[in-house]
Amino acid sequence: MTRTEGLRSTTYRSQWHLFPLGASRRPETGSVVLDVVCGDCRVPIRVVLESEPTAAQKQRTRSTLGWLLLVAGIGLVVIACLIGGSGAGAGLAGVTGLLAVATSFGVRSGAKTYSGVRVDRDQPTTTNTPHRIFVR
Repeated sequence: MTRTEGLRSTTYRSQWHLFPLGASRRPETGSVVLDVVCGDCRVPIRVVLESEPTAAQKQRTRSTLGWLLLVAGIGLVVIACLIGGSGAGAGLAGVTGLLAVATSFGVRSGAKTYSGVRVDRDQPTTTNTPHRIFVR
């Protein structure tokens, strides 16, 4: 991606390494556990591959939670403004509202990129290095 403003030009470049998850397909319902080898560090890891309906439901749930956090945060900020003054209640409501608004952006962003594939929680402790898994 290249962006040009006047005489200045900025170029962004992203590089992706893609590694197959094996010959398995998404299950019809529920999820399956796959043993794969991480393409970066060559360590065997266990991943959970969810069905399309399960992944879509989790994506909708996270998106809804993000929107609820946004609305609640804005409500707390409005309440803090209506209370006014320099009291502890107004300050706490305002700060809590701003934190909820900031958190909502992260939750909604994570919901958009949720693919239905994650590293299994029952991994051996020797594989605790971060493994990035991207699925289309």
